[in-house]
Amino acid sequence: MLPDFLYAVTNEAPVYGDVTNNKPRNLVNKIQMGTYVTIKSELGDFYQVVTAGPNGWMNKKDLGSTMGLKIFYLDVGMGDAALIEVGNLRILIDGGPARNMHSYLSRWQYTYLIYKGQPVHIDYVFVSHFDADHFKGLVSLINDQRFSFGTIYHAGILKFADRSNPHNSGLGKVVKRDNIKYLTSLFNNLLKTGTTDIFNRDISDFLDAVAAAHAEGRLKSTKRLSAGDVPVKKIIESKNFKIDILAPFTEKIGGRHCFVYWSNEGKTINGHSLVLRISFGDRTFLFGGDLNAHSERYLLEKYGNTNPFLSDVAKSCHHGSSDFTEEFMQQVNPFATVISSGDNDSYSHPRADAIGCAGKYGRGIRPLVFSTELARSFSKSGILFGMINLRSNGTAVYINQMKETKRPQDMWDAYALP
Repeated sequence: MLPDFLYAVTNEAPVYGDVTNNKPRNLVNKIQMGTYVTIKSELGDFYQVVTAGPNGWMNKKDLGSTMGLKIFYLDVGMGDAALIEVGNLRILIDGGPARNMHSYLSRWQYTYLIYKGQPVHIDYVFVSHFDADHFKGLVSLINDQRFSFGTIYHAGILKFADRSNPHNSGLGKVVKRDNIKYLTSLFNNLLKTGTTDIFNRDISDFLDAVAAAHAEGRLKSTKRLSAGDVPVKKIIESKNFKIDILAPFTEKIGGRHCFVYWSNEGKTINGHSLVLRISFGDRTFLFGGDLNAHSERYLLEKYGNTNPFLSDVAKSCHHGSSDFTEEFMQQVNPFATVISSGDNDSYSHPRADAIGCAGKYGRGIRPLVFSTELARSFSKSGILFGMINLRSNGTAVYINQMKETKRPQDMWDAYALP
């Protein structure tokens, strides 16, 4: 009996136009590891398939029953957003500053469900921190009735507004102990903030969307995470899948959990980003939000002689800012770094020293550095937003981006990690 569907188990798996005498002819397409294919018929060592791009015939050895791990580093302009699919789980890490992620999910990635009238369920949403370029794009998605959500995880720092100016922001009350400043305004449940103070307009829009989705039964819960938490731990395709939270840390002041306050509001909210280390099988992937030099030194001190940051692939902290430490980069020591940034930003991210150090402190003979900006291309309709595609079966890791020519037979600029 023919299987209904399978997945590509090799990267850049070839799709052929026809098969003669059990030999393939006329290469028409190449698909990434983990790509879903529908099986139509069988001929010798080949299956006739329907898949992304031109359909055709695939060798059975290139197909299997396991999807593996997919990480989509989305180009959302000047911001961060990633989609993760593994097993039956769908996970978002940040959402960018605008509607790019929402548009991608609703107009491309999950149209196969939306066209059937089926809801799209996102199991976990991780908001690294509440700067607009990381969370504002989630508002339209959460408000979309076609989507439902499990838990929204966050770091616990929100932005307040001046009552006369909703565009103003502040992080809340700061106290001083032993000549060190601490932020005491910390939030656990976004559905019950426990304050009548006015939040920044973007925060208010986000909280309103969260409350509405919860009231409509489309959102289960929200929760603050801190170092040591393990929000996800499952066996998927006979492999361990886990998300470890490496930061932020809180300090106890007067019996209350507080955050160290570093120099200004920006350094503080960025420095206390959620830091996620994702494991699948033998491979590891780091997401560090907008960590800066203050917080990196703080985390290195917290972990002392241990190094939980070593990862195979790292999302560059703070879009390739110059505000980093070489010591932290040395500990991460990835085979590949992915930088998420946009054009026309006043910070000129990614900075030249960040790109250089990403290579210098990368692992292997040829460390890889990817950029969502460089993954863009052009068509008659204008700019096509790029994407960095990661695929892993728990042992092998491939990172692919589309070539600008986008010929199906030779579409992918693909790299295998050591």
